[in-house]
Amino acid sequence: MDIEKIRKWLQITNEYKKTDFWTRVLEEKYPDEMVRMHHFQPKYDIYQNEHYTFIIFEIPGVDRESLSLHLISNTQLKISGIIHPFLILEKEIIRERTYGEFERIINLPEAAHAQHMHIQINDGLLQISYPRNIELVHFTLNDHYSS
Repeated sequence: MDIEKIRKWLQITNEYKKTDFWTRVLEEKYPDEMVRMHHFQPKYDIYQNEHYTFIIFEIPGVDRESLSLHLISNTQLKISGIIHPFLILEKEIIRERTYGEFERIINLPEAAHAQHMHIQINDGLLQISYPRNIELVHFTLNDHYSS
């Protein structure tokens, strides 16, 4: 992004406007921060052992009250919430973290049932586990091969 072209554009637009709105905006934020469109989606890992599936989301700064989990289908999980700034009233000098609402839908490797999901939040990590349905997996594979 060419900052000088933006400044020139602002100078021209301010000649025709009666306010200095854009100039004030640029003084408060860097232009590249304004156009940077970050939409936060929490990163996650999925693990399995013989009996359980484990999903671990990174959700730093999200409190339990603003977090929502919804099993859309037995193979899709939606996580949403709000990340609030830590120091709301302080002047921001540099900001690399993203704040605001987020939402992510992931596909689960095996079917899940909400009543069997165990959820825990610890040190900015959301940990979800649910039992694997081994019998169903073996049945589906055997059924597929026999046809």
